[in-house]
Amino acid sequence: FTLSECNGNRKALFIGINYFGTNAELRGCINDVKNVSQLVCQRFGFQNCLYLTDDQQDQSKKPTYDNIINAMRWLTDGAKPGDSLFFHYSGHGGTAKDSETDEIDGFDETILPLDYTSSGQIVDDVIYANLVKPLPKGCRLTAVFDSCHSGTVMDLPYTYQCDGNVEVIENDVRKEIFKKAINVVGSLIQGNPAGIAEALMSIFDGSLSAHANNTNQQAIIEKRQHDADVIQLSGCRDNQTSADASINNVATGAMSYALITVLNQNQNLSYSQLLTQIRQIMKEKRFSQIPQLSSSHPMNMNSQFIL
Repeated sequence: FTLSECNGNRKALFIGINYFGTNAELRGCINDVKNVSQLVCQRFGFQNCLYLTDDQQDQSKKPTYDNIINAMRWLTDGAKPGDSLFFHYSGHGGTAKDSETDEIDGFDETILPLDYTSSGQIVDDVIYANLVKPLPKGCRLTAVFDSCHSGTVMDLPYTYQCDGNVEVIENDVRKEIFKKAINVVGSLIQGNPAGIAEALMSIFDGSLSAHANNTNQQAIIEKRQHDADVIQLSGCRDNQTSADASINNVATGAMSYALITVLNQNQNLSYSQLLTQIRQIMKEKRFSQIPQLSSSHPMNMNSQFIL
């Protein structure tokens, strides 16, 4: 993989769904889109933006299943090395019976489009296929999911969580490939490329098949590896819900609120500091959810957060 310089084109997609008039109605998701997009556009210079929210009259801007997939394709279309793409989703998240037998808990993580009762949920495999797979080497995608069960909703192989300390976790079958590299957890966090490379080379010695639960294992692992520079921030672990809250009398998602607060308070942050401070704000507001960062490659968590 190649890290993106983030000095090329900037493009952003924002999706907020309040599910007006349904028994699944939320209050803060469209506010999240307004607040996060204001920060991303003003602070980081994103101008080419698409918004899908269910308060818009234009049917093509409603966050339906088809419109969301088309918007994901718009975001990745024409992406080049050095580009920086941004994706933000605030709405319901869920789980669905795993269709590819690649999840240890037997469930795919999902997001729920406006028309989920008729069109179904958008599963993590579909999100990966439309947001990650089309990206070229050296292109950055930063994605923020403020939704329930969103920890690994992009199916990225490295996951870091923060509950006091940043730690590397593996929580589905295809992440067995990284358990053989457990002796370089320190290298992953410190970004020691020599240690990472040495451990990852040992993965391909054939012994991985001993861990396999099915014949598709190796194919699944190979499918999920990607050369693009993809980083996902999520509001909670796969087995947790993400709060739709009222903070200072304003409806907001807990993750979106914490992210905006941290970035407005600090100009220069490492990814480790960002994750730690998001968790700190959530704790202060008495939210139990544990924010996570997932990536397509080993992260130097001490490197500077950039968009």
